[in-house]
Amino acid sequence: MTWLLIVAIVVVLVVGAVLYMQKRSAALKEQFGPEYDRVVEEQGGRRSAEAHLRDRTKRHDALELVELDAEARDRYAGHWTLVQAGFVDDPTRAVAEADALVEHVMRERGYPVDEWDERFEMVSVDHPELAENYRVAHAIHVRGADGAEDVDIDGLREAFQRYRSLFDELLVDADGLDAEDDENDDDMDDDELRDDAQQTVPTTTNPNPLEESHRDLQP
Repeated sequence: MTWLLIVAIVVVLVVGAVLYMQKRSAALKEQFGPEYDRVVEEQGGRRSAEAHLRDRTKRHDALELVELDAEARDRYAGHWTLVQAGFVDDPTRAVAEADALVEHVMRERGYPVDEWDERFEMVSVDHPELAENYRVAHAIHVRGADGAEDVDIDGLREAFQRYRSLFDELLVDADGLDAEDDENDDDMDDDELRDDAQQTVPTTTNPNPLEESHRDLQP
């Protein structure tokens, strides 16, 4: 009878361990969504991927992130308007400006920004639904900056809109305030991008307002 009791205890422990691992895996998959599957493929297996994601979450929890105040949100929204206004004339530059603006917002909020991989991983913890947007937009930006022939106007427009979705989310404050006017930008064409920007772009005699405005990005 003793050995039967031992076997029963072992079975209970094994089943408990399996259920615990399954529950932990399910929690990570729910937290990261599509990013979970991408990391599993990248890491070559679920165990390695989940260890990576747990480490990512641990590093994120050590950050001291802050929300932007109303003045900072307005300032960055104004800079975005200037960037968007230049998309039609120079989309490659506008995408580069959008990438830089997202980085500026992340820096002010307390995210690490020295390495793009680290920026991506940390923002994926807070905004896993937008992680793919950031990854794809950045990849298009890099290829476009390198003069890749496969980056056309449609690809640049896609990158810009993907940056926009992340930018809007990063501007959300503690009370859930966001840029409600921008929720329908996913299918905007060049004329709509121009018209939307011209509604609020400030008048200026500066021949290059983007360069002038970016001097004020830091708070």
